[in-house]
Amino acid sequence: MKINRLDEKRVLVVLGGSDMRDFALDFGVMSMSDAHSRKILLRLTRLACLRSGIDTRGKRLNVEAIMLGDGCYLLVTVKNKPRRYRLKRGGALCYEFDESGALLDAAEAAFRRGFNCVKNSACEWNGKYYLIFEYPALPKALAGILSEFGEKRGGALLCACVRERGKVLCARSALTAIGSLMV
Repeated sequence: MKINRLDEKRVLVVLGGSDMRDFALDFGVMSMSDAHSRKILLRLTRLACLRSGIDTRGKRLNVEAIMLGDGCYLLVTVKNKPRRYRLKRGGALCYEFDESGALLDAAEAAFRRGFNCVKNSACEWNGKYYLIFEYPALPKALAGILSEFGEKRGGALLCACVRERGKVLCARSALTAIGSLMV
């Protein structure tokens, strides 16, 4: 096995036929999806980078293999891991109304004030009416309007329960759909 550092991020590993036999590697089967090959290739690439003085902690290794007679070339490129951003999954919230009239009045008032929410639905369950929002929070003005006519209730668990067991009155854009009919 020969290790040649090409630059600060690349190392070339030359495996001869005897190296391939010693590590029990077969070029035709060798891939990262094969457990044995993956284990051996990761150890070889990390060892090659360590001997070449290239730090691999927190880095991504890209390995390319080229067949060379009964051996092979391994070109190892060390790259920075791309930064991953996680979007916060908001959850949901709902407002409960005692009567259908209160739900209709709340939707009309919100529509008149210019609130056109997209991800919300209206449901009826156990004699109560619910507006379910797919947002973690609402603008204060909209929350104030809805609080005049109903009460803010639990989060994602209650919303899922109402959706599953209740009767869906308007599946999408309930505030806009109901409010536009009331005006």
